[in-house]
This record gives sequence, structure tokens and C-alpha cells, in this order.
Amino acid sequence: MKKLPVFFLVFLILMAMAVPGLAAYRVYRVQPRNTVSQIAVWYGLTSNTLVQANRLPDPGFIIPRQVLLIPDPVTGPDEQLHLVKPGETLQDLAARYNTSLKWLLDRNYLPGGTLYAGQMLKVPAAPKPPAPARKPATGGNSATNSYVWNIPALMARHPGRVFLNGPANQRRVALTFDDGPDTTYTPAILDLLAKYGVKATFFLRGDRIPGREWVVQRIINEGHVIGNHTQTHANLRKLSVARIQEEVLHTEELITAQTGLRPLLVRPPYGEMSESGLDWLAGAGYVMTNWSVDSGDWRAENADQILINTLPDLNPGSVILLHCAGGTGQDLTPTVKATEDLLYTLWGLGYEIVTLPELLSVPAYR
Repeated sequence: MKKLPVFFLVFLILMAMAVPGLAAYRVYRVQPRNTVSQIAVWYGLTSNTLVQANRLPDPGFIIPRQVLLIPDPVTGPDEQLHLVKPGETLQDLAARYNTSLKWLLDRNYLPGGTLYAGQMLKVPAAPKPPAPARKPATGGNSATNSYVWNIPALMARHPGRVFLNGPANQRRVALTFDDGPDTTYTPAILDLLAKYGVKATFFLRGDRIPGREWVVQRIINEGHVIGNHTQTHANLRKLSVARIQEEVLHTEELITAQTGLRPLLVRPPYGEMSESGLDWLAGAGYVMTNWSVDSGDWRAENADQILINTLPDLNPGSVILLHCAGGTGQDLTPTVKATEDLLYTLWGLGYEIVTLPELLSVPAYR
């Protein structure tokens, strides 16, 4: 599957800017008759904190199966976090951490002084051992990373031909799935989307199409959009224009042979592209489409982590990156689970889920 690209590190930086303190989150799936205020009390939060953490457009409206992110309290230098276990009381915690009930009540939001299992409470931090003395540097040169993220320059070079997201003035988002087709997870995702009547965009690899043509045809038959994700998943920024042409055109021919359609949208692996490569793409009539929300699903251990990666960056116009195939033996079951959770959450937040061409107002095919 994919190695961690520098492009993703840039998104980590952007996420750090968007989420103050890089708050840690847990996931709660809304149950029938739950309310925001009720859930907030269970986790020792104010309703306003829960609303802000999840960007709820209507503080009084949530739906069953919608996912809410539960932020952990931000701790000070004299605090640490304690996960409340069933049966624990404030008196138990005061004795355990050698503090007073007043300290615990002052530092935590505890209306009525009641604890619930699963709450995260601030408690006194254990004294830290003194830091070891630092040894003076013994010489040598420190390496610096000379990598430059070039996507903004590419967008300026070819306006309207490079996209990270759609317009922010409409509450619409697009689900996109990379690296298919396969015969396990791509059909499972298609089953899920069919169940809920949702259309998505699939960026396919040419080297995975032979023998799986029926999956490609199913994507089209069920009303989804196909984009070009190159032949071998190479980093196009490192290739000559001639090799970029081979990667794109070979994949296009395989898709066209099966569907009769020539995809307009190209998603370069790792989101990487050279200026000369983009010049060729734009001149040949293609549109380069990356993403604005990276779910990190291909390396996540469970669905909760995928949702924690995704929801803080969600905004109107978001292009959400997921995967419908992986490396040999890779389990993308968490992606399938997270996708279903994500559908309910997007609906609960008032988003319309559309294909990428609909979001960007560009044709799907040439």
C-alpha cells in the first residue's frame, strides 16, 4: 500500500492549525433518544464544547448512528487524565491522587458531582523526574528537509485545472475511493453505497483492472464516477512527462475498453505532480483532483481512528479520501465500517453527499 508521503505531513500541519492543541478524541455513536446535553453530561463536558468539537450546525439536532467526537480535556502542567471506571466515586479519586474534592470539582465540569464510566477527568499529575543533563553537541551537520509542497503553485499555474476541494458556500461533500478495483473491499463498499443510495467517485489503478473488469463495470452501472489513478501508482513528480503520459493513458485505455468512457479526472498518487506533468495534463484536457480530508484509512487499526482522522477537518466542499483496495493481505474492513458511520454523520451534520464532478462542476468524462 502507500508509504507515508511528505504531502501527508503537510496535511498534519494544516490539521494542527485547524484543531487547537491537537485535542485527543474518542468516538460516540448516537443512540435513539440521545440528546446533546445528555451526552455532554455523561462525558463531563459542556454542551457548547460538544457542539463546537463536532461543528454541529443545529445544537439541538443529532440523529441515531451519527458519530460524535468526544474531546479529552486539555491538561495543564500539574494535571493528567484519568478514565473513570464503573463504580468509581470522587471520594475514591481524591484519595487515590491525594487531592481534595474541591480540586476535582474546580478542575472538571461535573454538574451534580456525578461520575459516569468512560468520562475523562483531570487529576493531579504525578511528579516528574528531573530531566537528564544534555550533552553538548559533538559536531556534525544537521540534515534539513528541502522538500517544497508545490500544489498551491500548480493551482496558480493552471487555475480551474487543479482542485483540493469544492466550493465552501454549499453544504456538500464528495466521497472518493482510491486504489481499486479489487474483488473484496470495492464490492463491499459498492454494496454499502447501494444500500443507502449514495454515489461516490472511484480512482482506479490500471494494473488492478485486468481480471476485475466486472467490478469496473459495476461501478459505472450503479451510477458512480470513475477517475484515473495511473497505471502503477508511481510518484508522478519524479517521472518524466513521457512516463506520466504512459501511466495516465494506459489506465485510460483499460477503463475505456470496459466502459466506453474516458475519465477527465486524474488523481496523482500521493497527490504529487510536477509542473511539466501538469502542463501536459492541462493541455490534454484533464483535471487534477487531490483531496482536502485525508482519512488515513489505509494505516488505521479501526473505524474509530478513521473517523477521528476525518471529522475534525470536515467542511462544506470537502473532498474526503478513502480507499477501496489495499496491498496484499491488507484488511480494509475498518474502512467499510467507517464509511457507514460517516454516511450517518454527514447526514446528521446536514451535508449532501455528491460525486466529485458534481461538487467541482466539471464533466466526469472527456
